[in-house]
Amino acid sequence: MKLGAYTDIIKHEKNFRYMILANLISRFGDSVDAIAYSWMVYQLTGSTAWLSVILGVNMVPTVLFQPFSGALTEYFRKKRVIVICDIARGAVVFLTGLCMLFGVLKPWHLLVLTFLNSSIEALRIPNGLAILPQILKKENYKAAISMDQGVRRASELVGMGCAGIIIGGIGIGGALFVDAVTFLASGLLLLLLKVNEENNEKQRFRMKGYADSLKEGFTYFKTSRLAMMVCAICVAQNLCTLPIENLQAAYISEYLQLDVFAMSVGGTAITVGMIAGALLLPVITRRISEKQVLIWGGILIGLLYFVYLLIGTIPSDEGKYLGLFLAAFAFGVVNSVIGVMVQVIFVSRIPADFVGRISGIFNALACASLPVGSFLLAGLSAVFAIRELYLLTGILSIGLFLIINRSKGK
Repeated sequence: MKLGAYTDIIKHEKNFRYMILANLISRFGDSVDAIAYSWMVYQLTGSTAWLSVILGVNMVPTVLFQPFSGALTEYFRKKRVIVICDIARGAVVFLTGLCMLFGVLKPWHLLVLTFLNSSIEALRIPNGLAILPQILKKENYKAAISMDQGVRRASELVGMGCAGIIIGGIGIGGALFVDAVTFLASGLLLLLLKVNEENNEKQRFRMKGYADSLKEGFTYFKTSRLAMMVCAICVAQNLCTLPIENLQAAYISEYLQLDVFAMSVGGTAITVGMIAGALLLPVITRRISEKQVLIWGGILIGLLYFVYLLIGTIPSDEGKYLGLFLAAFAFGVVNSVIGVMVQVIFVSRIPADFVGRISGIFNALACASLPVGSFLLAGLSAVFAIRELYLLTGILSIGLFLIINRSKGK
């Protein structure tokens, strides 16, 4: 697939133009907010423990609410839901900024506001995915989702680069106001979507009907080999990538013996790699099957652990920096390819009526694996050194995905 395919989608898919522009703006705001929010929490509490608590609270609604909010996608107009959710999230962030500006913000306020914002997002995500079949032609799913993810990552990169300037210029409260404005702009852009959503009498919300819809979603998930296998692959990917993501500081300081600048190099390389991976997916899938993209992606993650270990044997710091950049870039490419491939499979292979429900269940399970894996990694870190952890994870990842590859079916 050539670059012209992306320009054709932008030219002919009018609804998608509004969607991708809205995502670009909101992801920029999210990137600024992520840095400003972490800095605000630390300034307010002076405690690294609070950073972990806030992160944990932020993940709870995804695990608890997304399976239930996914079932709601069949009862309410998806366009209306995502617009209201974007505006509501903007209002929560704006309120947080006001409290910060007037000096009345307390740690428990952050817990409540974070939980509220994440709960709104838990409703927004399944509807945002479920609306894609209604605004895109099926033959454009892969290229459109790839382009959307590439644009999101590029926007995040720009946002992270601008965050320091924005926070330094207008303060943390001002940075939060910028994020609030981006949510409002995203919601207003999504109002321009032209979606034919018939909300007939059969679709009106009833508790019994909702319970049946929820049950149907879980039943479909349990009986769908495709949904179960993709979920298993993503959980495996989450667990196998945790050491690189969570132990980056220890790897750079203890194993490579480099300074904090190396973290910026690695983080930037991963983000650039994720942009490239998202845009390259349509080209990759012309040569190998979707299943093999997922399987070989997992195997490559395992091999990259050995590459990370080899970087430590390079004698010069300059060589280590170069090796770290290349390895982190490849890590970003592989992770992005797997992530975008999963979205494409959900939108194109799952029946449209089930996309919201299945994505809610899937996201909850995938996110639940992160804290479990983090606790497991924390325990292993007390026993094994970085070198041993990377070696074991590399072997585990390769073995795990080879076993999955032996499973029957596409």
